[in-house]
Amino acid sequence: MLHFFKFRQELFSPAPGRDVYEKRGAGKGWPEECPPLRAANAFGYDILANFDVTFIKNRDGTWKVEDDVVIHSDFDWSPDDETEGQPLTQQYAWFWAKGQKVPHPISDNVHEQIKNQVKLSSFLFLKTDPNELLLMTEVPNLWRPWRVWSALVDTDWYPASYPWHAVLELNPAEKRITIQKGEPICRVIPVRRDTYFAGQMSPTAFDEFFERSQRWLSVHGKATDDKTTLDITRTYVKQQLRAKFVTLD
Repeated sequence: MLHFFKFRQELFSPAPGRDVYEKRGAGKGWPEECPPLRAANAFGYDILANFDVTFIKNRDGTWKVEDDVVIHSDFDWSPDDETEGQPLTQQYAWFWAKGQKVPHPISDNVHEQIKNQVKLSSFLFLKTDPNELLLMTEVPNLWRPWRVWSALVDTDWYPASYPWHAVLELNPAEKRITIQKGEPICRVIPVRRDTYFAGQMSPTAFDEFFERSQRWLSVHGKATDDKTTLDITRTYVKQQLRAKFVTLD
């Protein structure tokens, strides 16, 4: 299970992924009509942009935030019982600092290569149950002038004292990139920490698999008008077993 706490309670919770993100025009054959693509689109939770933000490219190739946002938490924290609590502060978007030493050192030549990266806060504290990790990645099949770096985070044991953020790579060919409030920033998917195997089927196992596939086609496939192939589109949708993602506020 994915557990979350919001930096401020009026901010967005993780949202279940949606089948369709692109509004298409008339016609048949759009990618979003494919059942496996729709299932992938909806697999996991979306982290939503809590504010409008615009990135503008400088003449030297670096970027700046036009609509910078810094907010305070709606809860107080203090390091001990004797100190009066104070709200926490969190910036929405920030870049790697040239010459930085923490949270890890960045050499100047490396900074030149990652100058298009920006970190965008989710404003969410996140944890998972034992042996569950959190895969943070791009929203499937959604192409934008920026991409998300994928990360697999040990949220079952790492007690991060800050809201998690996504690392975006801005397209250097663009001069201005805007992310609107409510737009999905990235996808988060709880996954099991386990050992996974891949192995080739034996000839006997493959024979059984292939024969079963032919039997399934003969039962569920509908012959096309020219009798050259079998149509399984509607049957596939009816038999497809979809995962469900629910947000409990």
